[in-house]
Amino acid sequence: SSHLGSRSSSSPLPRTESLPSAARLSASSSRPSGAMADGHGQWKRRAEPTVMEVPETTLLYVALEMARDLRERCGTDAAMVQLQSVGFSTGVRLITRLTSTRFPITQERSAMKYVCKDLWVFLFRKSADRLQTDRRGNYIIQDKSFRWLEKLTGGGRDSEVHEVALLHLAFPCGIIRGALSALGVDCTVAADVQVSSLPSCTFTVTFKSLEEERAATA
Repeated sequence: SSHLGSRSSSSPLPRTESLPSAARLSASSSRPSGAMADGHGQWKRRAEPTVMEVPETTLLYVALEMARDLRERCGTDAAMVQLQSVGFSTGVRLITRLTSTRFPITQERSAMKYVCKDLWVFLFRKSADRLQTDRRGNYIIQDKSFRWLEKLTGGGRDSEVHEVALLHLAFPCGIIRGALSALGVDCTVAADVQVSSLPSCTFTVTFKSLEEERAATA
């Protein structure tokens, strides 16, 4: 098993208000697309962001609203299926952009570490607390203070809280599966949570290749 650890200024634009109108037009028209001033009146191209950063609070709000709306319209089970589907496509897009400028990840364990560190920090502002394997060869991701479950730590019957917690974990499950799929790892992802331990939770990742081996030897 292994414990996991985790991981910008611009110069003001030159003032042109005091220039004659023709000079202002010249200064404006000579600015390259996507450029910024360096403090000496010289234009330099601004570095393009490698990923579209969405504030975590916004993503959390969208996820919570989706879960609530789908549960009201479709019921819990159908809502979980749809949330995992949306999460899958989200995970594929995120990991594709996050890894666009780095060397390809070719090993399954390297893919798992990347998800638990880089993707976790991007989504949840911290790395996962632990990545380990169980006796069946599954990978277990543990987060002892999963931010998206912090609102569920009190109130309600245990069975209701447990159901709602699993509902809110369906979207992250889909994101993890989509991210690993984009890295070439075909797998299933299942979440587990104990009401008494909230907001702690675990995600069990089972590679499809391992499932096929088990089926063949059954």
